[in-house]
Amino acid sequence: MKIGIRREDKSIWERRTPLIPKDAAELRRQGIDIAVEASPYSTYTDAAFEREGVPVQNDLKDCDIILGIKEIRPAAVEPDKIYLFFSHVIKGQPENMDMLRELMAKRATLIDYERITDDRGRRLIFFGRYAGLAGMVNALWSLGQRLLAEGISSPFARLRQMRTYPSLRAAETAVRSVGDMIRTDGLPDEICPLVTGFFGSGNVSRGAQEIYQLLPVQEISPAALASGQISGSRNQVYQVNFRRQDRAVPLKPGTSFDPDEYRKYG
Repeated sequence: MKIGIRREDKSIWERRTPLIPKDAAELRRQGIDIAVEASPYSTYTDAAFEREGVPVQNDLKDCDIILGIKEIRPAAVEPDKIYLFFSHVIKGQPENMDMLRELMAKRATLIDYERITDDRGRRLIFFGRYAGLAGMVNALWSLGQRLLAEGISSPFARLRQMRTYPSLRAAETAVRSVGDMIRTDGLPDEICPLVTGFFGSGNVSRGAQEIYQLLPVQEISPAALASGQISGSRNQVYQVNFRRQDRAVPLKPGTSFDPDEYRKYG
């Protein structure tokens, strides 16, 4: 049985790999046949894998198990393979149904990272802090571009997509600069007060909040937001953290939020 590490091709900014050269080499030392698909843009170059003794191939047709990270284009699915990647199909995501149908039609086996859990149902493979960091930078960039399209100039227009920054520090510096502009010049009236809501307290949410906190932020409660108790200052942004009990209402009137029941039926 042979394992292949596929080249990520969903997005032009995707440079990750599910196994780094050192770990792939360790598997080979343990007697596991493993190879990597050639990639011109992976963070770990073909040469880096080859230096560790990991073969680089133009395709993975001779591999039985194929490891990836993001979704696979339907046309790239090979028959009778075992695939491991984040497929985003367990909630019936419509954008990935064509891929799922292709996997089924070609008798491929899908092992979704999201469904690899411990005996308590906790995920063992999940998105990390960097997904939140990159996602928040891109969200603020997107906001700036959306406002420009509407003819509204804002400090967020100074930002770029995360993939264009040479390092996390450079992106953080850019966001801090936007924060300084908000403090001194303020935001346009059309978007004030600017309120951003965060759901959950996992790795991604914490990473996103880490970036957002580089701006001049005032945290408010969901109750304050619902009642309109916001000062509306142009020189700051607002953050609301929604907990599970803020997002769910018990079916029985007068009962309190039960986290165990939420985990069971939520």
